[in-house]
Amino acid sequence: LAQVCLVFPLISVMADDWFGSQTEEVLTPFEAEHLIEELVPLKLEEIGTAKWLTQHEHLEKLNRQAHQQATDACDEFIVDHFNMTDKVSVVVFLLILIETWKEKIYPLVKHKICKMSSLRSYIPIYHEATCINLIEVLLFHRTSCETAGDALVDLVDYCYRKLTYLVNRPNSKLYTDNTDPKELLDLDEAQMLDNQYVDTEFQIAMCSISVLRFLVDHRAALPVTITSRLLETHDILLTLVPLMEKAPWVRRNRKGFVEKFEEHKWVEVTEDDMAQLPKMQIQVWLSIYGLIMAPECRARYEMTSFRKGNLLKLKRYLNDIVFDQLPPLTELLRSLEELSIQGQLTQNEAAPTPIMVELVAEVREALMAAHRDEWESIAQRQLETVFVKESPEELTRLAQMVTLPPMEDPTCGNCGAAAEMRCSQCQNEWYCSRECQVKHWKRHKPFCDVVSGNA
Repeated sequence: LAQVCLVFPLISVMADDWFGSQTEEVLTPFEAEHLIEELVPLKLEEIGTAKWLTQHEHLEKLNRQAHQQATDACDEFIVDHFNMTDKVSVVVFLLILIETWKEKIYPLVKHKICKMSSLRSYIPIYHEATCINLIEVLLFHRTSCETAGDALVDLVDYCYRKLTYLVNRPNSKLYTDNTDPKELLDLDEAQMLDNQYVDTEFQIAMCSISVLRFLVDHRAALPVTITSRLLETHDILLTLVPLMEKAPWVRRNRKGFVEKFEEHKWVEVTEDDMAQLPKMQIQVWLSIYGLIMAPECRARYEMTSFRKGNLLKLKRYLNDIVFDQLPPLTELLRSLEELSIQGQLTQNEAAPTPIMVELVAEVREALMAAHRDEWESIAQRQLETVFVKESPEELTRLAQMVTLPPMEDPTCGNCGAAAEMRCSQCQNEWYCSRECQVKHWKRHKPFCDVVSGNA
């Protein structure tokens, strides 16, 4: 049951409202500067070691406090220290490193780590979420984009891979529906870990949408190769438009109610908020707007019939409800109307020179080249030296790394009112009165029997 309960809080560890609930700063400016200066690129073989866990712990603390400072609109010394020490590129390196490990090594060691404690098996998976979430708050500032340097090429490629994952995978396969406790109890360790992996990947992909939006916002201050990477190498608009059509940030739950993915968790939408655009959809709109409306992007984006057809699909989603919430999109609609009539976007700048030095994704390519044909041997060494029996001290340390959400006041399982009594058999469900407990018993009984061992 402890493993089942872990599915819910750990997956949503990045939620901003959790950071906002912590009123005291964990780190002083001097402590934060020391932790940031200690961040270093690690080797692929070091993932899961004590050295790697220490660095993960430091990233967790820095990530939480950076979000806290952004939420409170106070002195963001975490971001400042990252920029002054040129460590933004290190976080990008660590992000690509753990992505590569999950792609190449994780499938070879999963059978072993899924039998270890939930914390030990989950932290390597959720480390990627910590890195991208920290990058998200850093790249909100243009200075961070500038100090990241050539690492942004790797980051653009990373965002493209995550958006492609969202577009190519059916929405129903992008996340799990963990609303039935009985189904969760029937899962074995490997299935439980697979569910956590899928849900974490979805949250990572959602963060990547925000990171891409910030890269587009600050594009003019970045090397021209970033624009070229977005529009020519990846043709990111051919991914953003299908993503807008697919809308993976909206779903219907098992009860038939509409839910939106807001603040890193699924939230049921009330009737009054039904017309409110999801935040992820707004991020995609702003990315599309920035790429289509910027004159230098228009000059670089050669319009073909296929690209034209892709962009014109956006017209059906531009209406008064959208304009009320994002007024600049009226200009986008006007440009799309011109495109449908003229076949080209109006250009005020001359076409760019074809002579340009193109940067490559050094981190990803270097990792792949250095470890080609070594994945199985690396996995075997980690099984023998890293993912071994856990000590009580290690488990205690792992538990301290995980941020749990604040406990909410219990509500009645039947009517939703404030509750003070709980089921005496399973001790999990709460009720406001004996009458509500009796009414709810038929629905509660299957879960209650499983938890209490009477099934």
